[in-house]
Amino acid sequence: MNRDMKIKHIFGAIPAFAIALAFVACSKTDVYTPAEREDDSKVVVYADLTAPRSLEADGSDIQVPLVRNSSNGDLEVSLTLDDASGLFALKSQTLKFANGETKAYATVTYSYDKLVPETQYGFAVRVTSEEYTSEYRPKAAPITCVKAWQNLGKAQFYDDWFIGGPFEKTLLKSPDGTEKYRLLDPWDKAAVEKQELEYAGGLPYLEFTIGEDGSVTYNHLINLGFGLQGMICYLLHPEEQDDDASVAKNKLLADGLVQFCWYPILDYNNGSFRWWGTTSVAYISFPGGPDLKKLL
Repeated sequence: MNRDMKIKHIFGAIPAFAIALAFVACSKTDVYTPAEREDDSKVVVYADLTAPRSLEADGSDIQVPLVRNSSNGDLEVSLTLDDASGLFALKSQTLKFANGETKAYATVTYSYDKLVPETQYGFAVRVTSEEYTSEYRPKAAPITCVKAWQNLGKAQFYDDWFIGGPFEKTLLKSPDGTEKYRLLDPWDKAAVEKQELEYAGGLPYLEFTIGEDGSVTYNHLINLGFGLQGMICYLLHPEEQDDDASVAKNKLLADGLVQFCWYPILDYNNGSFRWWGTTSVAYISFPGGPDLKKLL
């Protein structure tokens, strides 16, 4: 074998040798080592991160869910609250799971009036009983919230023209501290259809403001979200008809009792409409106010 042939023979063997070395090297570095697993027999309590964590603070207590991986027996764990604002507090420093339950709720309280509108607050409920925590599960439930319309509770609503009543409705107050209110779902689907009216989505809320002089103001034209014989039903403010006597009837009658006076109309279109030629009245009694069932 001449010199050139020897050189070709040596270099021809290099690729196969290099591949073999690479295979050995990969075999050594890619050895799989199983990660440590959580002890399945250990009872663990942890934050339910599948639950909503961006909330609206409407004055009601905030319920923060925590879960455990076993439903056997009663269980009690200790909690703490991480809160930089100092405005939130745990109602109880312990959380109890009843036998058969895997979920329990930590109650967080706060002063609604001390919250600043449009400010985002953050806090976290943390499990501090180390014997019931795990490095594989979240120990803390982080929550963010903003000041929302305040839930005042159940008010009574009566409409003398379309649905009657009184009906119980949720009443909200503006978070900015003014005397602005929203009555939720005042003309609901069941009440509307009971009067053989054509429900078409409803009115989400009736918004009104009580002035310092006790006067009540609201939108001049309100689409009620239902119809009569194919015509849309509205409420028109009496100011639109220069009816000062009816305007004056929109007022606070007594503490916690509001009266509305408006025109029930049909098919409003650029100032023209059909109507019955009369006004109608409605009443809202605030939570804790006079009982409309006795007054009407």
